[in-house]
Amino acid sequence: MKKIGVAIIGLGRIGRVHAEVFMAHVENARLVAVADAVEELARSVGERFGVKWYKDYDTLLKDPEVDAVVICTPTFLHAEMIIKAAEAGKHIFCEKPMTVTSDEAKRVISAVEKAGVKLMVGYMRRFDEAYLNAKKLIEEGKIGRPIMFISIARDPAPPPGWAADPKLSGGIFLDMLSHDFDMARWLIGSEVKEVYVHGGVYMFPEEIGKKGDLDVVSISFKFENGVLGYIHGTRKNVYGYDLRTEIYGTDGIIYVGARENNLFSYGRPDGLVFLGVKWFEKRFYDAYIAEDRHFIECVIEDKTPLITGNDGLRAVQIAEACWRSYREGRPVTVSYE
Repeated sequence: MKKIGVAIIGLGRIGRVHAEVFMAHVENARLVAVADAVEELARSVGERFGVKWYKDYDTLLKDPEVDAVVICTPTFLHAEMIIKAAEAGKHIFCEKPMTVTSDEAKRVISAVEKAGVKLMVGYMRRFDEAYLNAKKLIEEGKIGRPIMFISIARDPAPPPGWAADPKLSGGIFLDMLSHDFDMARWLIGSEVKEVYVHGGVYMFPEEIGKKGDLDVVSISFKFENGVLGYIHGTRKNVYGYDLRTEIYGTDGIIYVGARENNLFSYGRPDGLVFLGVKWFEKRFYDAYIAEDRHFIECVIEDKTPLITGNDGLRAVQIAEACWRSYREGRPVTVSYE
């Protein structure tokens, strides 16, 4: 079987993670090239992995060895890069969020469908063992009927540069919390119907506030199937990265946590069951491996990816509704038109 030739575009932290994963952990793929607008970075990473390196994206897309691209560039560059890759006949994995605006997302989806290539969006939590356990237990009815989805997401420090500018990144709702929107939709199996946001700039008036972003938010929301939801997000957490998710049901509860220990548990009338999950220095490293393998499997077997362009669009639409709710100070219905 021919191995799928993969190129990594954008060699920041997450780009280098994907390069490492494709180099060492994806059996049916081979890393053939890397690219970055910073020539020195492109060269150093290319030499480290012993693959071709490019500074110019258009030139890379002409490389016949490249069957698929993994786009890890800043969000505001995603739309045009996805469209160019689709027009060049390359399959596309794009790190989240897919685009900054829903109009861009719709253009991307149209271009991908016209080209007949695969597009997968990098919401890696769907491939994490703890969240997969949660999904399985919900579908098996182990906690009865879900009533409430709760997520706490706390980053250790504010994002640098462009990521703190909502015009370039989508701000806290899209750049950070779209992971939580995607997880909410996936675990509950329903679309978000309405959001109501409170928040503000409590800690970083210079780094974040002046660019128009927020650093602490709380989002109350409702799903179309009647389940309630709540997400709390903040750009500062003094003890480091903290992510916790809870699904409360009529007959039980599920907790997914990550701090000192990556704990997974679920509660039933007969007690609380703990299922240990290995802790890695990088919380979701195994999930990155699983999602990259899944992407290549979809290319080889002509399958629809678990996270499609439409899933990417939904995350953007929910984030846009959150911004409207915050600015207007009221509950807002999410528009999926």
